Amino acid sequence: MKTWRSMAIVMMVLAAGTFGYLSVGTAEEGTNLEQMITNAKTAADHEAIAAYYEKDTQAAHAKHAEHQKMGEWYKKNPTVNKSGFSTHCDIIAANDNKTAKEYEALAKLHRDMAKSAK
Repeated sequence: MKTWRSMAIVMMVLAAGTFGYLSVGTAEEGTNLEQMITNAKTAADHEAIAAYYEKDTQAAHAKHAEHQKMGEWYKKNPTVNKSGFSTHCDIIAANDNKTAKEYEALAKLHRDMAKSAK
């Protein structure tokens, strides 16, 4: 019974985490990233885009840490992990880490563009 309760809690956390991946689409109210990039001309424009990517970086790092913790929990609970949950968490954590690095790179590129903008 306790195992099912633990599984239910983990599944709720996973479901809640899924909603974290849904795009809100704005760094500034009423402006989406595509518009920001398309219209970027000034240093401030590129700084705003970099800030947008930095928020995405932080979110990806948080998801990475979350999946690492869940994977460790599954590894410590072999009864639940028979289906390979920990492997899925390891894969998702690695993908989140890679995503964070890509967002960091994009933020850096836009910071560099901000320095060279008029």
